[in-house]
Amino acid sequence: MLFLSIGCVVESGFGQMQVVSFGSGSSGSDAWVNVNSINYSGYGGFPGSSAWPAPIGSNGIGSGDADLSRVAGSPTGGGPFLGSTSIYFGNFAQIPNALGGTLRVSDSTPLANLKTLVFQIQIGEATGYDLYSAPALKINGGSSVVSPLFSSIINRFQNGTFTSPETGLDEPVFVNTRGYQWNVSSLGAINSFAIDFSGVTHSQIYGLQLDQSSSFFSTSVIPEPNVRGLLLAGACFCLICRRARVVA
Repeated sequence: MLFLSIGCVVESGFGQMQVVSFGSGSSGSDAWVNVNSINYSGYGGFPGSSAWPAPIGSNGIGSGDADLSRVAGSPTGGGPFLGSTSIYFGNFAQIPNALGGTLRVSDSTPLANLKTLVFQIQIGEATGYDLYSAPALKINGGSSVVSPLFSSIINRFQNGTFTSPETGLDEPVFVNTRGYQWNVSSLGAINSFAIDFSGVTHSQIYGLQLDQSSSFFSTSVIPEPNVRGLLLAGACFCLICRRARVVA
């Protein structure tokens, strides 16, 4: 894998979660930051075949009591474990867009009169892919999946390049912050919920955030994408391609 540094930094650091402003009603928030082997020991090592010893409670400032847990590893061996800087979906195989394992964010004491959920994931790509499957919301221990009302990439920055096996060209690797919003106002009393999501092998999760509101919103409350960041990411890739052609 070839990484090129050309002095084009779109964002500094991995803290790209966006503030969600509900504006009315009661609300609550949970966040997972710096979830890594330095702060949490015993959560496996490469390739990530071991189960986690316990769920990881939200640790952001002002967080509630939601949990992050490992549901499953990769069907080809390995799975999510805590690396030195991130939650890493490990695997010995180098197969693009392969299932790397499944994680779950759950809350057994959700906000009273819950009507809106917003979930953010900051995830680093591997060979151009990040999530293997989008977050699936399930209510009160049921098996039915509630589809999100809105979803978008809120923010992204480039974190290197990889050589595409299809084209042989250098392609960008991004760290994406993805946002999802659910309307649960018509589902009756909510006593618990869980959000399952899967990453591709060799992807990395740098942060998670869960926001709850007692107000219903028919429009998106997910923060608008950081257009400047997205444009700069594209500009950086163009510069990298130009530099690669010159070097070649």
